[in-house]
Amino acid sequence: MKTEMQVLEKLKETMASGIGAFYENESEPEPQAIDGRSIEIDFPDADGMPRDTMMFIQPDGESLEPLSMGSDLATMDATVCIMCRGASNAVLIRRVFAWCNAFCMLMKSSPTLGGLIDSSVLTGIEYYPAVTASRSMTAIEIALQLQWTKEFR
Repeated sequence: MKTEMQVLEKLKETMASGIGAFYENESEPEPQAIDGRSIEIDFPDADGMPRDTMMFIQPDGESLEPLSMGSDLATMDATVCIMCRGASNAVLIRRVFAWCNAFCMLMKSSPTLGGLIDSSVLTGIEYYPAVTASRSMTAIEIALQLQWTKEFR
């Protein structure tokens, strides 16, 4: 049985290993390194960010639809928050949108997270130009749905 935490950990692993390949930003051709320490399964924490670019995976809810006596179709809503700081606002805007685009391209290239889930769908993007009324931090939240067959055997 695939658990919710296994799905979230696989999303984190997929992001850590592949998102950098999709980063394109003319003003910053070399992205800051994104690895497992730059991505947390947690609520976004603007004050406690150990790095200038952080990504937070936040599970929002889940629905279950019966498929059979022993399985359900699980649909988890999650939000990936990308937060950037440590530069001018003009640089931060370009940086956060470049990481957002990289995440979207990563998910389009691996919608099943390497075969662990059935599908993933991006459902919305929300931009926050001034996180906590700060000109030195910006963020984007990307809403997605992760879907898989949850077996109870």
